[in-house]
Amino acid sequence: MNILLFQLDGRQPNMALMRLAHHHRVLGHGVELRRAGNAAALEPRMGDPIWDRVYASSIFESSRPLCERVLQLYPMAELGGTGWVLGKQLEHVGVSSQGPLDYSDYKVRYSMGFTQRGCRLACEFCVVPKKEGKVKPWSTIREIWRGGDHPKEILLLDNDFFGNPDWRARIAELREGDFKVCFNQGINARMLNDETAAAIASVKFKDDSFSRPRIYTAWDGKKDERTLMRGLEALAAAGVKPNQIMVYMLIGFELGETHADRDYRRNKLREFGVRPYPMPHARSGRSRSGAAGEELVAFQRWCIQRKDQFVPWSEWWGKAKGNPRKLGDRVTLPLFPDDEHDEDEE
Repeated sequence: MNILLFQLDGRQPNMALMRLAHHHRVLGHGVELRRAGNAAALEPRMGDPIWDRVYASSIFESSRPLCERVLQLYPMAELGGTGWVLGKQLEHVGVSSQGPLDYSDYKVRYSMGFTQRGCRLACEFCVVPKKEGKVKPWSTIREIWRGGDHPKEILLLDNDFFGNPDWRARIAELREGDFKVCFNQGINARMLNDETAAAIASVKFKDDSFSRPRIYTAWDGKKDERTLMRGLEALAAAGVKPNQIMVYMLIGFELGETHADRDYRRNKLREFGVRPYPMPHARSGRSRSGAAGEELVAFQRWCIQRKDQFVPWSEWWGKAKGNPRKLGDRVTLPLFPDDEHDEDEE
């Protein structure tokens, strides 16, 4: 049998497709994975065999047009992922949702997985509680690690690491096994306390390239200011440097949110010394708050390129509409991720 897999979005390896690849290769089937971030990449290629099965996975709802195009080209295709449908599990196509992963289609050093699924919260914008339900333990660190000569680098996809009742055992595994870990989906700083902050500081936390220390967390709205800042203070007190923390700021979601509201949060994070990373609710059209997607994207770039520290918003948006070329040569700072090695290296 010939099997075609499409990854329609997402930077990281797609675990559902990795499980499908393993399942079919064990059966002796030929498997090909294609990353298809646009419609042209979905088109059949010269020399393609007759595909006996086609699978496609989408994480983001913005990829729905690609899903629809897959079905036009391959009517028998099986589609899954939160970007297409909630609740459809791999078991629907006869594959275990906890089956082995095939890493051979991805050039990554790390091992990836979940120590827990579900979430304690029920945020209005999040699909995790609907998709996964209440928090439940999932895998140990040793079960996630590929073992052998593979690096001791663990990329965790947990949505709520400390919601796991077994989190202390997982932290102990990371520490005692001398693993590096990326909490890729972020730590809920609003629910941190002295014990959990100390637990984070006790392990080798890294960014998703495993090149520098990084903790990811989020600030979804101004109402969470007190609890978020308390969590950030706990991390700092435990020994995590503020510039090792990246805070994803959801912008444009809260009804009636203004630029002043967004800028207040940005400035608060800058004052604390952490790295704000705005995440627009909409990148085009109108967001839920009423702000134009174009303005939200400009605000995002203003922050992640550190222009907010040198260029007033009245110039960045009011004069240049987020286009640095309109401001002349005086705005030529390096992009946010590329200038942090010296201060963050261990």
